[in-house]
Amino acid sequence: MEIYTNPYETLHIKSDNFDFSKGLVHYDNDLEKFQIEMIGLMETASGIGLAANQVGITKRFFAIGNGRDFKTFANPIVVWNPEVVESSEEQVIDIEGCLSFPDVWVEVKRPKVVTVKWQDITGKEQTAELDNIESKCFQHECDHLDGITFNKRVSKLKWDMAKKKSEKIKKELGR
Repeated sequence: MEIYTNPYETLHIKSDNFDFSKGLVHYDNDLEKFQIEMIGLMETASGIGLAANQVGITKRFFAIGNGRDFKTFANPIVVWNPEVVESSEEQVIDIEGCLSFPDVWVEVKRPKVVTVKWQDITGKEQTAELDNIESKCFQHECDHLDGITFNKRVSKLKWDMAKKKSEKIKKELGR
């Protein structure tokens, strides 16, 4: 399993719901093994979220978690068929990065608090209210599953400036 970078095709495709009765053919329907691999890949890449389409699978699920900054997802898991069911009117602007756009950081405006639901690995529905970085991450990953990458959430000018800054930093670091 690998993380694909923009402009990889699956990053821009809306994902279908995950069907537990069909499972993941490529993983012999061993969802526990797959979940461990996906979380491991996310953590190895120093990510806090990783959507299925970032690894080439157009189904609705993503890995999420970070023990330092998260409460609900302090222990990383894969959430299946996630969705945002309610968003606060209050919006926040915060810096976001993405494993499919290495070394590019840009300010994105999103609802501060969201109520979300998803299914756990057994198919049982779960709900939570998320705030701060956990809210932002869940929304970012849901966007991925809708085929929306974070560069589509900002103006072209803002995006071009972020890419230029990234290139400057890479050049200074000799990468």
